[in-house]
Amino acid sequence: MFRRVRSSVEGRVGRLTLHTSEADLAICERHVNELVTHKLLYSILGGITGAVASATFSVSASSAPSAAIPIGLICAAVGFVIPDASLRAEAKRRRRDFVHSFSGFLDLVNVLLAGGAGLETALIAAAEAGDGPAFVRLRTALLRSRTVHRSPWDELHDMGVRLGLDQVVEVAGSLQLAGEHGARVRSSLSARADALRFRQMTEIEAAAHSSTERMGLPMVMLFIGFLVLIGYPAITHVIGGL
Repeated sequence: MFRRVRSSVEGRVGRLTLHTSEADLAICERHVNELVTHKLLYSILGGITGAVASATFSVSASSAPSAAIPIGLICAAVGFVIPDASLRAEAKRRRRDFVHSFSGFLDLVNVLLAGGAGLETALIAAAEAGDGPAFVRLRTALLRSRTVHRSPWDELHDMGVRLGLDQVVEVAGSLQLAGEHGARVRSSLSARADALRFRQMTEIEAAAHSSTERMGLPMVMLFIGFLVLIGYPAITHVIGGL
């Protein structure tokens, strides 16, 4: 009975999770059952902790613990969404790292194409040149395309869609034009690599400006505290002399 109820609850939560986090789960290499388990565990622990803390505070304050259940429900809801927020943050970081490696991959492909290599040969050789997680995924996708006799750009397109990487999907479209219609690919890949690097530099500069602004508030508060510390004796002396 307990196992049936558990599977039913996990199935309902899993359908909701997959609707919102399928690409994030794929990029983080996590299974939906793991996320569902964390959501249920955090929800139960949050609800119990909130209810017990509220009841303990009410007893110490000699009041009725009427707010224990609402606070427990609120804490349970917060615990339910914490794994989602953590998953989104990790997925964002992994996508940023993937795009950074992917721009280097495109540069290697351009170098190999300039040296006279074919498109598929350049893709495979460039993917084998790195050892990071992004290059591992690229090698796996290209190896799968050769195993199932499928074009590499179709495999890269599916990988980009599955992982939520729009940049990979766009590059796969350019590769498809080059492979099937003979379009010029070197200039297109070079432009996309430059665009990816420019976007990364813009994000880094924005993060640096944001960090600088966040550092300004503690400095202002420290300055205000210093002024209060200096002016407090004078103020108390003036007030005492009235």
